[in-house]
Amino acid sequence: MMNKSRMFYRMLGSSFRQRRSRMLIALFAIVVGTAVISGLLNVYYDINIKMGKEFRSYGANLILTPGTESRQKVFSLSTAQAVVEQFPQKSVVGYTPNLYGLAQIHSQRLVIVGTWLDQIPNITPYWEVTGEYSADRNATGIALVGKAVSKKLGYKAGTVLPLKDEISGNELNVTVEAVINSGGTEDNQIFISLGDAQKLFAQESSANAAYLSVAGEGLEKAASAINMQFPDMELHPIKQISGSEASLLDKIRSLVYIVVVIILLSTLLCVATTMMTMVMERRQEIALKKVLGAGNRALSLEFLSEAAVLGLIGSVAGLCCGYLLAQVIGHSVFQSSISFRAAVIPLVVFVSLAVAGLASMIPLRSVIGVEPAVVLKGE
Repeated sequence: MMNKSRMFYRMLGSSFRQRRSRMLIALFAIVVGTAVISGLLNVYYDINIKMGKEFRSYGANLILTPGTESRQKVFSLSTAQAVVEQFPQKSVVGYTPNLYGLAQIHSQRLVIVGTWLDQIPNITPYWEVTGEYSADRNATGIALVGKAVSKKLGYKAGTVLPLKDEISGNELNVTVEAVINSGGTEDNQIFISLGDAQKLFAQESSANAAYLSVAGEGLEKAASAINMQFPDMELHPIKQISGSEASLLDKIRSLVYIVVVIILLSTLLCVATTMMTMVMERRQEIALKKVLGAGNRALSLEFLSEAAVLGLIGSVAGLCCGYLLAQVIGHSVFQSSISFRAAVIPLVVFVSLAVAGLASMIPLRSVIGVEPAVVLKGE
């Protein structure tokens, strides 16, 4: 038994040495194929996180408001915080509660929005802000005015605005520090700190809505679960943003699948062609082995073993090259590294062995069909 094993390994090694160029071509094809697949799989596993961060440049994707059946138009900040805590904190890019109201400024009635000024870069990163403002959540006496308001009424940096709430009679003076350009309804509004707005409108520790920017998938299911847990509140995705995110992610996944299939087929074709060429070159050797008593099973095992060795070596080299490829993609597209996923290892090894094995099936039929008498006669 020991002698048979030694002879088998010796024949295997001899086959690799004598057909080094052909083996290297097949190995190169497997390495390239598994490297691309490994790199794409590493990117695929990270794509939700990476793309989620990229999508957050579009702003908030969830909005929290009092439930439709609730008679209250406001909710407490503690409730908003409890809702936010239902999400993994690593996925929460930012959130801000907003309090809306109408205030009189001289003879004008304008929409005033109380917000957390420090969350503007997280919730509305697409805003164009002209001027410097205090990004302090607890800042008082400052205001950011929309572009349309600034242009129409001449409010610029340094302008003092006397705000008066007609319902409560409260008054507040704020100073314009910056002008915002959002391209939306915010251009017609004035933003002040949430604390100032709560005092002006006599709504301590309250808000009308909260905007959340949360990375990840399954936001609709998460929102439904939270709505059941907080029946007086209503959390729902902002369709224009969350819908676009889901659609784009699906397209990227489909693209990855298509590329993987194409790479697999190309690698399979290249390896099969190379193995078929080696079989044709070894017809006399195969015929001689059959004459000496080697059966089709032994010969098939020899060729499959060669393919398995190629597959294992190719998978190891492909994993290393694939990780480097993933880093190139990560830094060029996302400007960050791609994490190495252990789950990729068995998948890539299996794919490599499967490709090498399938590529050997067609040549094996030629091996089994070799007629020793015909081949050795030179016909």
